[in-house]
Amino acid sequence: MRRSGAAVTTLLTVAAATLLFWFFLHQISSVWLDVALRPEVRDALEAGMNDQRKLRDLDPQQRAQYRQRFEENRRLVNRIDVIRMSREAMLRRFELALVVVFATSLLAAALVWWLRQRREAERRRREYVERLASWQEAARRHAHEIRTPLTAARLEADRLASIARSGATSEEVDRAVESVFEELDRLSRFTREFSSFAALGEPVLRSEPLDRIVGEFCATFANAWPSIVLRWEPARAPVPVLADRDMLRQVLVNLCTNSAKASAADVTFTVQRDGDRVLLDVRDSGTGIAPSVRPRIFDPYVTTRKIGEGMGLGLAISRKILLDHGGDLTLVETGAQGTMFRLAFVAG
Repeated sequence: MRRSGAAVTTLLTVAAATLLFWFFLHQISSVWLDVALRPEVRDALEAGMNDQRKLRDLDPQQRAQYRQRFEENRRLVNRIDVIRMSREAMLRRFELALVVVFATSLLAAALVWWLRQRREAERRRREYVERLASWQEAARRHAHEIRTPLTAARLEADRLASIARSGATSEEVDRAVESVFEELDRLSRFTREFSSFAALGEPVLRSEPLDRIVGEFCATFANAWPSIVLRWEPARAPVPVLADRDMLRQVLVNLCTNSAKASAADVTFTVQRDGDRVLLDVRDSGTGIAPSVRPRIFDPYVTTRKIGEGMGLGLAISRKILLDHGGDLTLVETGAQGTMFRLAFVAG
């Protein structure tokens, strides 16, 4: 609605400007013609012609000059007579030319408006199709994440019932029960991940030493990802930031989990000051992020993993947390040598 209103306003502005221009030129031309055709102007020219005749007779030596001036005045008188006889036709042609200019301006403005409307409609259609495609992908993932463990749990429950009826040993019953619980745990993990995105709360910001938070994280989660070595390069001096310690830990867990799935051998954390902001760089040595995914890496449900291996919510959640901190999470670089994310904080 706003864009349509702006387009209508533009058309009206062009029309008003053209009409004003037409009126201005019409008035000038009318005034010029009225001045040129005033009777006293012609009378003055004829009086000048008579004077040239008299002076020619009184001063024969200047006869040629008086004759030239006489001819000039006569040509002016003739032109005035022509203008007087064709005045209406001239004004009509002038007005017709202005009408053509006005119509052309309106047509050009209408064409520009139409092209803009087409581009806007195409942009909205493209955005809607892309948004619909992302939701279709999300729906497929939801259905698969829910259906797979439920189907497996149902099959295991049937097997458990068969084992129980056949009088099997307690060891076989325990294995079947354990398998059912594994599938239910998988369904529970999916529910928790989805719920954490839907019910992400506001951070409770406090002045926290970022170097201490990262150091404690590296010590606590040193063995969480067996294939990854966590490396921490401490700052020379304490670097306080406004942060929610628990939510920041969730962001670091998400980043390290992605690094582990990208076959990284190590993850390195580095802190630096940048004016009134503090930057935490998280660099891994993994396989990088596919070029097709990079522009949408922080969108929900965007992931390169197969269905059943994750919902693609980790980075969306992480960036939301950093934005709520008054900072941001950005992808700095990625490639065959690894990936680096940058966490920006407000200095505390």
